[in-house]
Amino acid sequence: MIGLLVGLLVLGLESSGLLERYSLQTLDLLFQKALPSRPGAGDIVLIEVDQASLDFYQSQGLTWPWPRQMYAPIIDYCWQAGATAIIFDILFTEGSSYGQEDDLRLAQSLDRAANGFLPLFFTRNPRKDNGLPPEGLQNQGLSVAGQPPGEDPGYQSVMLPVPPLRAAAAGLGNVEARPDSDGVYRRLTLLVPFQGRWWPQLAMAAYLHHYRVKSLAWQPRGLQLESTAPTKTRGTHFSEIIPLLPDGGLLLKYRPGARPYRRYVAANVIQSYVQSQAGEQPIHPLSDFSQKWVLVGLTAPGLYDLKATPLSPIYPGVAIQATLLDNLLNRDFLVPLPRVGAILLTLGISLTAALTVLWVPALWLTLLSLIGYLALIMTLAVLLFVTGVWLDAVPPLVAVVFAFGVSAAYSYSTEGRQKRVIRRTFAHYMSDTLIQDLLKNPDKLRLGGERREMTIFFSDLAGFTSLSEGLSPEELVSLLNEYLTQMTDIILARGGIIDKYEGDAIMAFWGAPLSQPDHAARACLAALEQQRQLSKLRSEWQSRGLPQFSARMGINTGEVVVGNLGSNTRFDFTVIGDAVNLASRLEGANKSYDSGILISETTAVQAEGQVELRELDLLAVKGRATPVRVYEVLAPKGQLEAVMVQVRELFAQGLALYRQQRWTEAQALFQQVLELCPLDGPAQKFLARCQTLVGQNLGPDWDGVFRLTTK
Repeated sequence: MIGLLVGLLVLGLESSGLLERYSLQTLDLLFQKALPSRPGAGDIVLIEVDQASLDFYQSQGLTWPWPRQMYAPIIDYCWQAGATAIIFDILFTEGSSYGQEDDLRLAQSLDRAANGFLPLFFTRNPRKDNGLPPEGLQNQGLSVAGQPPGEDPGYQSVMLPVPPLRAAAAGLGNVEARPDSDGVYRRLTLLVPFQGRWWPQLAMAAYLHHYRVKSLAWQPRGLQLESTAPTKTRGTHFSEIIPLLPDGGLLLKYRPGARPYRRYVAANVIQSYVQSQAGEQPIHPLSDFSQKWVLVGLTAPGLYDLKATPLSPIYPGVAIQATLLDNLLNRDFLVPLPRVGAILLTLGISLTAALTVLWVPALWLTLLSLIGYLALIMTLAVLLFVTGVWLDAVPPLVAVVFAFGVSAAYSYSTEGRQKRVIRRTFAHYMSDTLIQDLLKNPDKLRLGGERREMTIFFSDLAGFTSLSEGLSPEELVSLLNEYLTQMTDIILARGGIIDKYEGDAIMAFWGAPLSQPDHAARACLAALEQQRQLSKLRSEWQSRGLPQFSARMGINTGEVVVGNLGSNTRFDFTVIGDAVNLASRLEGANKSYDSGILISETTAVQAEGQVELRELDLLAVKGRATPVRVYEVLAPKGQLEAVMVQVRELFAQGLALYRQQRWTEAQALFQQVLELCPLDGPAQKFLARCQTLVGQNLGPDWDGVFRLTTK
């Protein structure tokens, strides 16, 4: 929903025009960077009235504006060369200041060439004298079938070439063009309406004339051209559609590079004509203009025909007409991505970006995804642009950034708040690694429980109450905190969760809220590490004159109910069940064996590959009729000392004899254990039992179970 709303918002911003500036700048960047630098059409050449030409003739006493007959040699020379068309991007809307003969001299050259084209200029300001009666102008315009796109520009008048030139020209074309909102010329309107007829752009007028196009029609996809007259390059018939923007304009496909078209200095072309007439070697041979589309224009800075384009802030206006002609001749157009496609892309990328933020938990992955989406859009824009399709990358780019920002804010205020609660709740009794995993799966903490096999751990300090009576409250708290801190660190490091503290007792568990297949082994290894660390603490406490404590630990694996148990306003993440009670009873049962770590058979079976064990007894704890086989955890797997290996073997033999009621033989084996390890608590306890039972026959019904009557 967030992604969709953001996408619609961005599309609204686009429709309002607020993104237009950035879209146009992105288009310019594509022109400058995406297209390979290559020359334009080789059959298009420019003859420029540049600063060098002005300076050359000024040095001979000829100032600007030149006499019109100065352009006649250019026309004559190109005509002699066999130029395809001669297109003047220079307005001749007023009579020559050198007199009518000057206009007639230029008109003679135009008439002889029969392929010269002159510009006209439409304005939105009414004029009393537009140079031509309306009925005369109507006869020269084009008829176009179909419904035209865009709006009527509202032209009120037209500035035409003077009558002699107008009559001699092969055709007239519009050079009025309006830049985009930032002053850059990126598009041209191919046909404009005036007095019931349609008038083409100057370069297009020459194109239509050359290919003898007589049928034009507006189509949904653009402007359709048809010709049945034979041409040298396109056969006896051709039909094509020029893709247009919704407003009827053509998006120009500029050629990158400083000089995409071959350019000639006007003064040199004039001199070439004079030299050829005198039989001299011309500066530019006639072959330079053979079969060429020749465009003549003003490029000197002071002549005010320089415009801003995507490629340069100073670009000759005549080169814009050359670009249009190039696009037409090569049918190489730049087409905007269809509106439906652009909308779907913006909405789709916005929705995908929002889902990424909400689904990807890691911040660095989210940022990497953001960069990836931005790069993907720009790569797609470049690839499409090279093939002639303009994808306006700004709306999808903005949509991605907005979607990431809004989704991140939403996530922080909702899921983020939930994660902060989780971290605050579990920080003191769960490792940071587990918390991170839990943050990825917060649903595991919903109120209520689930049945799951887990391993439960209980520990208690033996004789803590009596031994601590000589300590002040401050000393007692300090000692207890020191002990609990170090034991807790070990449990958390092994992936356990602290359920609760009760004085010096610790309850912890493994296997929830996240699955841990090796939960039994984790608990046993954590217990061993705690015993080793407690041994170090005892040495420290002894040096400080503090009491010495030992710890009893009980571990059981079984099915329990785990989850957030409590009310809607106050709950704890804990475990309940018979397996929990048995773990607690096993912790207390250590007193009956003088052992340190007592575990159940279910725990032993699952942890056997990770720890060294010694079977101790069949035990029925208080409140539980069913006996359980119990084991003592001795060491991590493979780390049992050699003497303890012997102790375990002798003890196992003695236990087997004990269960056969062979008390005396069992007693001898337990005695051997004590000779190897005098402080072995289980051997001492079983030796005492055997001494009590010597001479007794408990009968065949004796099950060998040791039943506890206390906790």
